[in-house]
Amino acid sequence: MCGTTAAQAAEVLLRVGDTAVPVGTIVYGDAIAAAGNLDVAGTVTGNAVAVGGSVHVSGHVGADVRAVGGSIVLDSTAVVGGGVHATGGTVRIAPGAVVHQGGAAPNPLPFPPQAEPPTLPPFGMPPAWMPPAFFGMLAAWHLLAGLLLVLSLGTFIGAAWLTAALFPGVTASVAEVLERNPGGAGIAGILVWLLTGPIAVLLVLSIAGILLVVVLIAALLVAVQVGISAVAVLVGHRVRPGRVAVEALIGALLLAIAFAVPHLGWLAGAAAMTWGTGGVVMVIVERRRNHGPISPPPAPPSPPSAGAATSASVPPPSPAPPSSPA
Repeated sequence: MCGTTAAQAAEVLLRVGDTAVPVGTIVYGDAIAAAGNLDVAGTVTGNAVAVGGSVHVSGHVGADVRAVGGSIVLDSTAVVGGGVHATGGTVRIAPGAVVHQGGAAPNPLPFPPQAEPPTLPPFGMPPAWMPPAFFGMLAAWHLLAGLLLVLSLGTFIGAAWLTAALFPGVTASVAEVLERNPGGAGIAGILVWLLTGPIAVLLVLSIAGILLVVVLIAALLVAVQVGISAVAVLVGHRVRPGRVAVEALIGALLLAIAFAVPHLGWLAGAAAMTWGTGGVVMVIVERRRNHGPISPPPAPPSPPSAGAATSASVPPPSPAPPSSPA
C-alpha cells in the first residue's frame, strides 16, 4: 500500500491520513488519501485523489487530479494528463504546469515488463462496486466522530461541575475517601461492576424485581456521576485548591484532555468511573458502620399499683395532743 521505487512500483496507493509519492516513486494506478493531504512528487499513472484534504502535485499524474474538501496546487513542474477538479476548495496552477484536459499525459517512465498480471497488495484497491462517494462519506464520518467527541467531553465537564456545585458535601466526602483509601475504592468499584450484572439478572426473574432493576440502574448512574465528579475534585485540588465547584471544573478539564488521547482515553475513562464509583460505595458503607444499629427507645415506667396508690394517698394519722392535768 505504500509508494515504492521504480523497480518495485505499487499499483495503487491508498492511505488514511497524509500521503506522499516521493521523487523516483511510481504508482501504477490511483493514489488516494482519505482524511489527509496528498503530495505527488513522483509519478502516478492513474488518478490523484484527496478526500478531506488537499493535493499538491510537483510530479506527473496520468489521469485526473481531484480534491474533495480541499484545494489543489500544481507546481511549475507538474504534468497532469486529465482534468483538475476541486470541490470545496481552490485550484492554483503555477506557470509552466501542463494540464491535458481529458487528454493523456506523456508517461515519463515505461511500464516494467511483466509476464503475468500484477497481484494487488492487501487492501490496496477498493472494490469495483464501491462508489467514489465512499471516501467522502469516510471523511464526513471522521468529522462527525470528532464533533461527537467534543460534545461528549463538554457534557462531561458541565455535569462534573454541576454535581459538585449542587452537592458539595457529598462530592467532597467521596473525594476524601478516594484520597485516604485509593486501593479500597478501586476494589469496591471493580466489585460493583462484577456484581451488578448477576444481581440484575436475578431481579429480572421475578416480576416485582423488574422495578428494582430500574432503581438499581438509576442508582448506579447516580453513583457513577457523583464518583467521577469526586475524581475531578481530587485532581483539581492537587492542581489548585479552592472551592469544591472550582476544583471540579479544573479537574474535569484535565480529565477531558486525558480522555481525548487516542487508544488510551477510554481506558482512563473506565478507570476513573470505576474508582469514583468505588469511592461512593465506601462512603455509604462507612456511614452505616459509624451510625451502627439503632437501639430501641427505653420502655416507659410502669404505673404504680392500686394498693400503693391508696397507701400513698392516705396521710399518716397525726399524734394525739397531750391530755391536760386535772
